Amino acid sequence: MSDYDAHVAEVINQVPEADPEKVAEAFARYEKDFLIPPEDAMRSVLRRFQSDTGVPTQSKQQSSGNQRQSLPIKKVDKLSDLSGDDKNVEIEVEVVTHNPRTTMVRGEEKIVPYGLIEDQPWSEGGERTRWEYKDWGNNPNLAPGAVVRLEGVSVNEYQGRMSINVNQASRVVVLREGVRTVSTPGEPVEISSIKSEGSVTVVGRLLATRNDVIHRKDGSGSIDVVRGRIADDTGAIGFLSWESFDHEVGSLLKIENAQINVFRDTPEINIGSSSRIEIFHDSNFASAEDLVARSVSKIEDLRDGSRDVEIVVEIQKMIRRDFQGKDGESKSVWSGDVADPTGKCRCSMWEEPPFDFESTPIVVRIKGARVRAWQGVPDITVDNQSQIEVLAAAPWGNDVDLTNNFVEVNLEELVTGASRVGISTQGNVVSIREDSGIIHRCTECRRVLRDGECATHGAQEGNKDLRLRMVLDNGKSTISLIVNKEASESLTGMTQEKISSSITENGSMQFVQELREMLLGRELVARGRTIVDEQGAMLLSDDAQLIEADSVLAAAELRTSWGVV
Repeated sequence: MSDYDAHVAEVINQVPEADPEKVAEAFARYEKDFLIPPEDAMRSVLRRFQSDTGVPTQSKQQSSGNQRQSLPIKKVDKLSDLSGDDKNVEIEVEVVTHNPRTTMVRGEEKIVPYGLIEDQPWSEGGERTRWEYKDWGNNPNLAPGAVVRLEGVSVNEYQGRMSINVNQASRVVVLREGVRTVSTPGEPVEISSIKSEGSVTVVGRLLATRNDVIHRKDGSGSIDVVRGRIADDTGAIGFLSWESFDHEVGSLLKIENAQINVFRDTPEINIGSSSRIEIFHDSNFASAEDLVARSVSKIEDLRDGSRDVEIVVEIQKMIRRDFQGKDGESKSVWSGDVADPTGKCRCSMWEEPPFDFESTPIVVRIKGARVRAWQGVPDITVDNQSQIEVLAAAPWGNDVDLTNNFVEVNLEELVTGASRVGISTQGNVVSIREDSGIIHRCTECRRVLRDGECATHGAQEGNKDLRLRMVLDNGKSTISLIVNKEASESLTGMTQEKISSSITENGSMQFVQELREMLLGRELVARGRTIVDEQGAMLLSDDAQLIEADSVLAAAELRTSWGVV
C-alpha cells in the first residue's frame, strides 16, 4: 500500500484503462519534483490519463465511498469564508509581503517564497483579513503591493492558524502591478530586532555550537547539521547551519544573506548555501564572557520553540511520572513548577535530576534547555542531568519569596507580550458576558459542554462548575478575563450552590444583570496566567478582588481636573 492508494483509486474509477502503477508514479512526481500534494495534483493527473486513454475530459464521472470527483472551484471574497479543508480556491487579494526563503525539502535546498496577503483589496476603509501564504511555485507575479487573483490554491491549517498554499498548478493573475524588490544582503541588523521571517545580515559573537542530526520524515535518511547560538549587545539568537560550520566559540562573525525561520514563537537563523560567513573585526564588540552573562534568560523572556536556553530558577515542586513509550519501553519524566522573580512556568526533566526532588524548593542553573508551551504555559525541557547545576544560593537574594509571588504587569505589556504565569494586573470591568455563571464540564477532559455534548466524549450531563467572563480595561488596553470558581465565589460573596439555585429560580440573565450592577465600572485586581495567541489575550484568574475606591480622594481629583476649587 502506498501513500497514493486512495487518489489512484479515484483516477482508476474515472479512467479504468489507466495503469495504477503509472498513476501512482505521476502523483509521486508531482509531490517530489513540484511540491504539489496529491489532492491538488488530482486535476492534472486525471486530465493526463483521460487524454492518454481517449476518455473525454468533460464527461461526468461517478465516484463512490470516500472517493471524490475533481473539485469544483470555490470562489470567495473573504479569507474568513474559507476552511482548512478547502481546495481549488479562487480569491482576489493584495500581496503585503513576499520573502524568498531557502529551505530543505526532501534533503534538497529549495527557494520557497512566503509572506502575507490581505483580502478585499478593492474595499475602501473596510475590515480586511490577513493570512500567511507559501508560494511553492516561486511565482514571479507575486510582488508587494500587487493585487492578484489566486486560482487553484488550497488552504492549510496548522495549530489553528490558517494559510494559503500557492502550488505549481495554481494560477496567479495580476490585476494591479506591485513593486518588485531586489533582495540584497544589506547592512547588519540588531539581533533583538529579528522577529519575523526574512533575509538578514547579522554580526554576532559565537556563544555555543553543537552537532545535530535531522531525520527525514519519509524515512529516507538523515542530514548532519550544526546548531548554535550567537549574540550582540542587544540579545542572543539560535542558528541552524545546513552547511559545514568550523568556527570556534568566541569568534566574532558576520553572517550575510541568512534566512530567518520562525519555529512556534521563536525566530532562528538558518544558514544555507547562499549564506556567507566571514570573521569580523571590531575591538569594541562585547566579549564572549559578557555576552554569555547577558544571555541568561528569565521566565518572562521564554518563547515557545526556544533552544539552547540558559536560565536560573527555583524548583518549587517536582514529581516523578512513569509511563510506557510508543515502543513499549518503560520511561520516566520528572516535572513540576519553577519560578524566578519575573514569573512562573513548568519544567520537565527526562533524566533523574542530580538532587533530591522531594527536598524542594531548590535553586538550579539550567543550560542548553528547550522550551515548549502547553496552553500558553512555557515548559523548560531538560534532556539530561549534565545540564543542571545546583546553586548554593539564589542570585536574586534571600529577600524575595517566590512561593506566593505574583509579578505586577500592566495590561499593555500583557496583551503585547508572550503568555505568562504568576502575574497580577488591574483594570476596570467594562463588560460582563452573558455566559457568566454555571457551566457543565466533561467528566473525562473537563472541556465545557456545548448543548450537553463534549466534542471528544459525546453527550453527557457533565459536572457543574462556576466561572465569570469579563473584559478589563485600563484606558490603554483591554483583556478578556475568566475567573474560576473559587475566585468567583470570593468576588460575589455567593457559593456555587447559591448561584445555581438563583439561576434556576430567576434565570441566567437575571444573575448576569446583578453581576453588572455589582461590578461594571469597578476597578479589579486579577492574578493568574495569560494565554496570548492569534485570537488575542486572555487572563485566567484564580484570585480576583475589587479595589475599594476612596470617594473623597476621587472627588478631589475630579474637581482638580475640572479646574474647580
